[in-house]
Amino acid sequence: MTVTKILFLDIPTVLPVSTSPNTWKVRLALNYKGLSYVTRWVETADIESVCKSLGIPPTSFSPSGAPKYTLPAIIDRTHGEPVALSDSTPIIEYLERTYPDPDPGRALCPPYTSSLHALFEHHLASSITGQLLPVLVMHMYDKKTPRDRVHFRQRMEAAFGKKLEEIELKGPERAEAWKRIEGAFDFLVACMAKNEKGEFFSGQQLTLADCSLGGLLLAMKYDSPDEALIKLKDWSGGKWGRYLSALEEWTVVHS
Repeated sequence: MTVTKILFLDIPTVLPVSTSPNTWKVRLALNYKGLSYVTRWVETADIESVCKSLGIPPTSFSPSGAPKYTLPAIIDRTHGEPVALSDSTPIIEYLERTYPDPDPGRALCPPYTSSLHALFEHHLASSITGQLLPVLVMHMYDKKTPRDRVHFRQRMEAAFGKKLEEIELKGPERAEAWKRIEGAFDFLVACMAKNEKGEFFSGQQLTLADCSLGGLLLAMKYDSPDEALIKLKDWSGGKWGRYLSALEEWTVVHS
């Protein structure tokens, strides 16, 4: 393990792990690269105030110009002057630049692949992540801390204009939504099948695309072990169960 002074900000749940796909994305990268770090757990309701107090920049800005703060975020104090970053992909790109692996074959962001990774993340967000909320919303709610449940309910009900329980799809609509999600995963399997061996997008080596997809699969696993995880393990001849098993060594939660 490379000794570094990295503070990693993650979102707590009632479980001993997070259920945020984006924080899992960065945790996978930190663990894969063997960087030492300390986790600080920050409830959703406190993200803005904590980030401001630590000098962490906003992730984006609203149309009105108001800053929006999200996690993951890191502060790296390894080299003297602290480096504070938010947003998962810029964090991983920073880690790659600052702590490159001696073996270029283990690079999470190989040269000239940024546009391909951006295209993949757009596909993941539009075809899978965007479809999951209506089937996982109550699973997500149940895993949040009591305080964050209040915040989550207020935010979701304001966005959808209905009670949280009414956002969740049921019956045939739910089954159809899961069918669309399965189809999107089948498309990924068809692409990945072009590799001669290995479970990941580049075969046997992890990449940024795997951190993104792996983070999403881990969020589904922990948010919904009694529904989403069962479906994942059943789809595509067990591909996603094998994929999760291949990620296992990089899922340690360092406190």
